[in-house]
Amino acid sequence: MNALLARLGYQPHERVVIVHADDIGMCHAATGLLPTLFGAGMVTAASVMVPCPWFASAAEWCRAHPEADVGVHFTLTSEWQHYRWGSVAAHPATSGIHDDEGFFHRSTAEVFAQADRIAVAHELAAQYQRALAFGMRPSHCDSHMGSVFGAGIFEAYLAMSVHHRVPVYVPRLTDEQLQRLGFDEATRVYQQTTLADLESRGWPLFDHMVALPLGDAHFGVADTIAMLTNLPAGLSYCIGHPALESVELKAIAPDWAGRVRDYAVMTDPEVAHAVRAAGIHLIGWRDIAAAFAP
Repeated sequence: MNALLARLGYQPHERVVIVHADDIGMCHAATGLLPTLFGAGMVTAASVMVPCPWFASAAEWCRAHPEADVGVHFTLTSEWQHYRWGSVAAHPATSGIHDDEGFFHRSTAEVFAQADRIAVAHELAAQYQRALAFGMRPSHCDSHMGSVFGAGIFEAYLAMSVHHRVPVYVPRLTDEQLQRLGFDEATRVYQQTTLADLESRGWPLFDHMVALPLGDAHFGVADTIAMLTNLPAGLSYCIGHPALESVELKAIAPDWAGRVRDYAVMTDPEVAHAVRAAGIHLIGWRDIAAAFAP
Protein backbone atom coordinates (compact mmCIF):
# COMPACT_ATOMS: atom_id res chain seq x y z
CA MET A 1 0.00 0.00 0.00
CA ASN A 2 1.10 3.55 -0.72
CA ALA A 3 2.39 4.98 2.56
CA LEU A 4 1.22 8.45 1.51
CA LEU A 5 -2.32 7.18 0.96
CA ALA A 6 -2.34 5.63 4.44
CA ARG A 7 -1.02 8.80 6.02
CA LEU A 8 -3.82 10.75 4.37
CA GLY A 9 -6.29 8.46 6.09
CA TYR A 10 -7.45 6.35 3.14
CA GLN A 11 -7.71 2.59 2.71
CA PRO A 12 -5.79 0.56 0.08
CA HIS A 13 -8.92 0.02 -2.06
CA GLU A 14 -9.82 3.72 -2.26
CA ARG A 15 -9.14 6.03 -5.20
CA VAL A 16 -7.68 9.43 -4.39
CA VAL A 17 -6.90 12.03 -7.07
CA ILE A 18 -5.33 15.45 -7.46
CA VAL A 19 -6.72 17.19 -10.54
CA HIS A 20 -3.97 19.59 -11.53
CA ALA A 21 -3.83 22.56 -13.89
CA ASP A 22 -0.38 23.08 -15.43
CA ASP A 23 1.21 26.08 -17.16
CA ILE A 24 -0.51 28.91 -15.26
CA GLY A 25 1.31 32.17 -16.02
CA MET A 26 2.60 30.93 -19.38
CA CYS A 27 0.36 33.44 -21.14
CA HIS A 28 -2.77 35.45 -20.35
CA ALA A 29 -5.02 32.73 -21.75
CA ALA A 30 -3.62 30.34 -19.14
CA THR A 31 -3.81 32.83 -16.26
CA GLY A 32 -7.08 34.78 -16.38
CA LEU A 33 -9.05 31.56 -15.84
CA LEU A 34 -7.86 30.91 -12.27
CA PRO A 35 -11.03 32.13 -10.47
CA THR A 36 -13.44 30.00 -12.50
CA LEU A 37 -11.03 27.07 -12.65
CA PHE A 38 -11.01 26.64 -8.88
CA GLY A 39 -14.60 27.76 -8.47
CA ALA A 40 -15.96 24.91 -10.60
CA GLY A 41 -15.03 22.37 -7.93
CA MET A 42 -13.11 19.87 -10.06
CA VAL A 43 -9.59 21.30 -10.17
CA THR A 44 -7.88 20.90 -6.81
CA ALA A 45 -4.43 22.33 -7.57
CA ALA A 46 -2.43 24.33 -10.10
CA SER A 47 1.13 25.51 -10.63
CA VAL A 48 2.69 28.69 -12.01
CA MET A 49 5.59 29.08 -14.45
CA VAL A 50 7.72 31.72 -12.74
CA PRO A 51 9.96 32.74 -15.70
CA CYS A 52 6.99 33.41 -17.99
CA PRO A 53 5.51 36.80 -18.95
CA TRP A 54 2.20 36.44 -17.09
CA PHE A 55 3.71 35.17 -13.85
CA ALA A 56 3.17 38.51 -12.07
CA SER A 57 -0.55 38.41 -12.81
CA ALA A 58 -0.85 34.85 -11.54
CA ALA A 59 1.12 35.74 -8.40
CA GLU A 60 -1.17 38.73 -7.77
CA TRP A 61 -4.18 36.40 -7.75
CA CYS A 62 -2.35 34.01 -5.42
CA ARG A 63 -1.58 36.86 -2.99
CA ALA A 64 -5.27 37.71 -2.88
CA HIS A 65 -6.19 34.02 -2.37
CA PRO A 66 -3.49 32.60 -0.07
CA GLU A 67 -5.63 29.53 0.63
CA ALA A 68 -5.53 28.52 -3.05
CA ASP A 69 -3.65 25.32 -3.82
CA VAL A 70 -1.07 26.76 -6.22
CA GLY A 71 2.56 25.75 -6.50
CA VAL A 72 5.68 26.44 -8.55
CA HIS A 73 5.95 24.75 -11.94
CA PHE A 74 9.76 24.62 -12.16
CA THR A 75 10.63 25.65 -15.70
CA LEU A 76 13.90 24.85 -17.50
CA THR A 77 12.58 24.64 -21.08
CA SER A 78 11.05 27.09 -23.54
CA GLU A 79 9.39 25.02 -26.24
CA TRP A 80 7.41 27.36 -28.50
CA GLN A 81 8.69 28.58 -31.85
CA HIS A 82 8.49 32.35 -31.30
CA TYR A 83 7.16 32.82 -27.76
CA ARG A 84 10.21 32.27 -25.57
CA TRP A 85 11.54 32.88 -22.06
CA GLY A 86 14.79 32.45 -20.16
CA SER A 87 16.15 32.11 -16.67
CA VAL A 88 15.24 34.03 -13.54
CA ALA A 89 18.80 33.85 -12.16
CA ALA A 90 21.83 35.25 -13.95
CA HIS A 91 24.04 32.53 -15.42
CA PRO A 92 27.37 32.66 -17.28
CA ALA A 93 27.32 31.75 -20.95
CA THR A 94 29.20 28.56 -20.08
CA SER A 95 26.38 27.27 -17.85
CA GLY A 96 24.65 25.55 -20.76
CA ILE A 97 21.27 26.50 -19.34
CA HIS A 98 20.35 28.60 -22.42
CA ASP A 99 20.37 27.87 -26.13
CA ASP A 100 22.21 29.90 -28.75
CA GLU A 101 19.36 32.44 -28.82
CA GLY A 102 19.64 33.12 -25.09
CA PHE A 103 16.44 31.32 -24.09
CA PHE A 104 15.91 28.05 -22.24
CA HIS A 105 16.40 24.98 -24.39
CA ARG A 106 13.37 23.77 -26.30
CA SER A 107 13.57 20.16 -25.12
CA THR A 108 14.17 18.26 -21.90
CA ALA A 109 16.82 16.16 -23.65
CA GLU A 110 18.86 19.31 -24.35
CA VAL A 111 18.61 20.34 -20.70
CA PHE A 112 19.87 16.93 -19.57
CA ALA A 113 22.72 17.00 -22.09
CA GLN A 114 23.93 20.59 -21.78
CA ALA A 115 22.87 22.31 -18.54
CA ASP A 116 25.41 22.60 -15.73
CA ARG A 117 23.89 21.00 -12.65
CA ILE A 118 25.03 23.73 -10.26
CA ALA A 119 23.45 26.35 -12.53
CA VAL A 120 20.21 24.35 -12.57
CA ALA A 121 20.16 24.18 -8.77
CA HIS A 122 20.64 27.97 -8.62
CA GLU A 123 17.83 28.45 -11.15
CA LEU A 124 15.37 26.30 -9.22
CA ALA A 125 16.20 28.23 -6.04
CA ALA A 126 15.77 31.56 -7.85
CA GLN A 127 12.38 30.59 -9.25
CA TYR A 128 11.12 29.54 -5.83
CA GLN A 129 12.47 32.70 -4.20
CA ARG A 130 10.80 34.88 -6.83
CA ALA A 131 7.48 33.18 -6.10
CA LEU A 132 7.96 34.01 -2.41
CA ALA A 133 9.01 37.56 -3.21
CA PHE A 134 5.78 38.08 -5.16
CA GLY A 135 3.75 36.97 -2.17
CA MET A 136 2.96 33.39 -3.16
CA ARG A 137 2.65 30.63 -0.57
CA PRO A 138 3.47 27.65 -2.78
CA SER A 139 1.53 24.51 -1.89
CA HIS A 140 3.99 22.30 -3.78
CA CYS A 141 6.47 22.17 -6.64
CA ASP A 142 6.38 20.21 -9.89
CA SER A 143 8.11 20.29 -13.26
CA HIS A 144 7.44 21.67 -16.73
CA MET A 145 8.01 18.94 -19.35
CA GLY A 146 9.63 16.71 -16.74
CA SER A 147 12.86 18.66 -16.95
CA VAL A 148 13.81 18.05 -13.29
CA PHE A 149 13.93 14.27 -13.67
CA GLY A 150 17.47 14.00 -15.04
CA ALA A 151 20.50 12.83 -13.09
CA GLY A 152 22.01 15.63 -11.03
CA ILE A 153 18.84 17.73 -11.45
CA PHE A 154 16.43 15.49 -9.62
CA GLU A 155 18.64 15.71 -6.51
CA ALA A 156 18.33 19.50 -6.52
CA TYR A 157 14.56 19.18 -6.91
CA LEU A 158 14.32 16.88 -3.89
CA ALA A 159 16.67 19.14 -1.91
CA MET A 160 14.32 22.08 -2.56
CA SER A 161 11.51 20.04 -1.06
CA VAL A 162 13.49 19.32 2.09
CA HIS A 163 14.90 22.85 2.47
CA HIS A 164 11.56 24.65 2.05
CA ARG A 165 9.46 21.92 3.66
CA VAL A 166 7.17 21.85 0.63
CA PRO A 167 6.00 18.65 -1.10
CA VAL A 168 7.10 17.96 -4.67
CA TYR A 169 5.49 15.83 -7.35
CA VAL A 170 7.22 12.47 -7.79
CA PRO A 171 5.30 9.86 -9.81
CA ARG A 172 5.96 6.12 -9.65
CA LEU A 173 6.46 5.54 -13.39
CA THR A 174 7.25 2.32 -15.21
CA ASP A 175 10.00 2.11 -17.82
CA GLU A 176 7.33 2.04 -20.53
CA GLN A 177 5.73 5.23 -19.20
CA LEU A 178 9.09 6.98 -18.99
CA GLN A 179 9.80 5.94 -22.56
CA ARG A 180 6.46 7.35 -23.73
CA LEU A 181 7.40 10.64 -22.06
CA GLY A 182 10.51 10.76 -24.24
CA PHE A 183 13.23 9.98 -21.69
CA ASP A 184 16.31 8.18 -22.99
CA GLU A 185 17.54 4.86 -21.60
CA ALA A 186 20.08 6.39 -19.22
CA THR A 187 17.47 8.68 -17.67
CA ARG A 188 14.95 5.83 -17.40
CA VAL A 189 17.45 3.61 -15.59
CA TYR A 190 18.39 6.50 -13.30
CA GLN A 191 14.75 7.21 -12.47
CA GLN A 192 13.89 3.59 -11.79
CA THR A 193 16.86 3.21 -9.45
CA THR A 194 16.19 6.50 -7.68
CA LEU A 195 12.47 5.86 -7.22
CA ALA A 196 13.15 2.46 -5.67
CA ASP A 197 15.47 4.13 -3.17
CA LEU A 198 12.98 6.92 -2.40
CA GLU A 199 10.19 4.44 -1.86
CA SER A 200 12.33 2.40 0.55
CA ARG A 201 12.83 5.61 2.57
CA GLY A 202 9.11 6.44 2.68
CA TRP A 203 9.20 9.36 0.25
CA PRO A 204 5.66 10.36 -0.87
CA LEU A 205 5.08 8.97 -4.38
CA PHE A 206 2.06 8.95 -6.68
CA ASP A 207 0.85 5.59 -7.95
CA HIS A 208 -0.69 6.66 -11.25
CA MET A 209 -0.57 9.58 -13.67
CA VAL A 210 -3.06 10.43 -16.40
CA ALA A 211 -3.23 13.48 -18.64
CA LEU A 212 -5.83 15.03 -20.88
CA PRO A 213 -4.39 14.51 -24.40
CA LEU A 214 -3.42 17.86 -25.89
CA GLY A 215 -3.12 16.28 -29.32
CA ASP A 216 -6.76 15.17 -29.38
CA ALA A 217 -9.13 18.13 -29.03
CA HIS A 218 -12.12 15.81 -29.53
CA PHE A 219 -11.42 14.03 -26.23
CA GLY A 220 -14.49 15.41 -24.52
CA VAL A 221 -16.59 15.18 -21.38
CA ALA A 222 -17.52 11.50 -21.77
CA ASP A 223 -13.89 10.56 -22.45
CA THR A 224 -12.69 12.52 -19.43
CA ILE A 225 -15.28 10.89 -17.18
CA ALA A 226 -14.25 7.44 -18.42
CA MET A 227 -10.56 8.19 -17.90
CA LEU A 228 -11.09 9.33 -14.31
CA THR A 229 -13.72 6.85 -13.20
CA ASN A 230 -11.63 3.94 -14.51
CA LEU A 231 -8.60 4.88 -12.44
CA PRO A 232 -7.31 2.01 -10.28
CA ALA A 233 -7.03 2.11 -6.51
CA GLY A 234 -4.31 4.31 -5.09
CA LEU A 235 -3.13 7.90 -5.35
CA SER A 236 -3.42 9.40 -8.84
CA TYR A 237 -2.46 12.64 -10.56
CA CYS A 238 -4.60 13.99 -13.41
CA ILE A 239 -2.90 16.73 -15.42
CA GLY A 240 -4.55 19.24 -17.72
CA HIS A 241 -3.35 22.40 -19.44
CA PRO A 242 -6.43 24.64 -19.39
CA ALA A 243 -6.53 27.92 -21.28
CA LEU A 244 -9.08 30.39 -22.61
CA GLU A 245 -9.51 30.60 -26.37
CA SER A 246 -7.80 33.75 -27.63
CA VAL A 247 -5.80 35.18 -30.50
CA GLU A 248 -2.78 35.14 -28.20
CA LEU A 249 -3.08 31.42 -27.43
CA LYS A 250 -3.60 30.49 -31.08
CA ALA A 251 -0.45 32.40 -32.04
CA ILE A 252 1.61 30.66 -29.35
CA ALA A 253 0.51 27.04 -29.22
CA PRO A 254 -0.24 24.68 -32.11
CA ASP A 255 -2.14 22.54 -29.57
CA TRP A 256 -4.32 25.47 -28.51
CA ALA A 257 -7.58 23.58 -29.21
CA GLY A 258 -6.60 20.89 -26.71
CA ARG A 259 -5.89 23.51 -24.07
CA VAL A 260 -9.27 25.16 -24.62
CA ARG A 261 -10.88 21.71 -24.38
CA ASP A 262 -9.01 21.10 -21.09
CA TYR A 263 -10.59 24.23 -19.63
CA ALA A 264 -14.03 23.15 -20.80
CA VAL A 265 -13.91 19.65 -19.30
CA MET A 266 -12.09 20.70 -16.13
CA THR A 267 -14.89 23.15 -15.33
CA ASP A 268 -17.78 20.98 -16.51
CA PRO A 269 -20.13 20.16 -13.60
CA GLU A 270 -20.99 16.81 -15.22
CA VAL A 271 -17.37 15.67 -14.85
CA ALA A 272 -17.16 16.74 -11.22
CA HIS A 273 -20.48 15.04 -10.41
CA ALA A 274 -19.49 11.78 -12.14
CA VAL A 275 -16.15 11.62 -10.33
CA ARG A 276 -17.72 12.10 -6.92
CA ALA A 277 -20.55 9.69 -7.73
CA ALA A 278 -17.91 7.07 -8.52
CA GLY A 279 -16.60 7.39 -4.97
CA ILE A 280 -13.33 9.05 -6.00
CA HIS A 281 -11.81 11.37 -3.41
CA LEU A 282 -10.45 14.70 -4.69
CA ILE A 283 -7.65 16.19 -2.65
CA GLY A 284 -5.06 18.97 -3.01
CA TRP A 285 -1.42 19.49 -2.22
CA ARG A 286 -2.19 21.32 1.00
CA ASP A 287 -3.79 18.09 2.24
CA ILE A 288 -0.51 16.29 1.56
CA ALA A 289 1.53 19.03 3.23
CA ALA A 290 -0.69 18.83 6.33
CA ALA A 291 -0.33 15.04 6.48
CA PHE A 292 3.45 15.35 6.54
CA ALA A 293 3.68 18.33 8.90
CA PRO A 294 5.77 17.50 12.03
